[in-house]
Amino acid sequence: MLPGVHKVRVRLATGRAEYWYAWRGGPRILACKAKTAEDLARMVDAAAPAAIAQFKVLVQPPSADAFVSGLITKFLDSPAYLGLGATRRSDLSRYLDAARTGVGTMPLEALASAGTRKVLLDWRDKFKATPCTADNRLGALAQVLAWAKKDGLITVNPLEEWPRIYKVDRADIIWTKPDLIRLLTGADADFRRAVLLAAFTGLRLGDLVKVTWANVGKDAITLATSKSNGKRVVVIPITPKTRAILKQIGRKDVGTVLTHSRGKPWTGWGLQTAMQRAKNRPGQDIEGLRFHDLRGTAATHFIRAGLPMADVATIMGWAPAQVEAIARRYVTSEAVAAGMLERLRKNKGGARL
Repeated sequence: MLPGVHKVRVRLATGRAEYWYAWRGGPRILACKAKTAEDLARMVDAAAPAAIAQFKVLVQPPSADAFVSGLITKFLDSPAYLGLGATRRSDLSRYLDAARTGVGTMPLEALASAGTRKVLLDWRDKFKATPCTADNRLGALAQVLAWAKKDGLITVNPLEEWPRIYKVDRADIIWTKPDLIRLLTGADADFRRAVLLAAFTGLRLGDLVKVTWANVGKDAITLATSKSNGKRVVVIPITPKTRAILKQIGRKDVGTVLTHSRGKPWTGWGLQTAMQRAKNRPGQDIEGLRFHDLRGTAATHFIRAGLPMADVATIMGWAPAQVEAIARRYVTSEAVAAGMLERLRKNKGGARL
């Protein structure tokens, strides 16, 4: 009747007994004692339905939805994943296969435990010999958890603001004006404004989505940065271009500055997803540039606006040498080229070139 159940019948000094165990050595699910075999049989028949129900609970595996592997499966079937470009989907699928193998058996309820973050980082660190790949695997899982928390499938995301082991200096990688034109042509107005505000302020993504109108003063945006756990306050001057974007958004007395088309505040994950979609539009395929690289774009904006490089370094939280490298590569060279073209225009012979 119940395959695998271990049944034991014994004679007692006062009669007979029958015990059922879910499996040999497993938990007992039935215990009946009687003076006669007939009485014992009736007792066993009466207790059997409860024992069968208990057996099913013990031997049937819990739903896959209760584990990280089930959460990954849901994400791979969701519009959040299916709406991404083919290349990004392929990369995510590969990284999530590794996550499913490594931590897929973790119950979702464990995500709220204090030690779970360390468990996930330790799993990532097993592959630290290839740090970029290791971070990409954990980053893919972090994307799933951020999506799940946003959709109410979990209450705690232990991979918010997780530390990378792959260090790369991308300070001198920027979105140029032609890059931004390609990205934003045809994009939704709310996404376009968010990208431009990032490009003009240099705020990290996690800080950008948290800026409220209370942070926006007459001449500067003042904000305690999340990377420093609120210990560092950054003061970002409001340049004419930044002011124009804020004016387009429309001043409000309360609430976050950036909201999406449904009127809700943008999340970092939501903006990154929107960025991936915009980058991967048919015929677009913008490669090698990330949302984070808008910080370098902001540095060029501040330099062109006339801020001293030392002030730009303070705003960005960079070493002065990083700012100087950007100035040499993107600002100074353009200024030299502009001067050359101006001299050519004044030179009548230049028209024949």
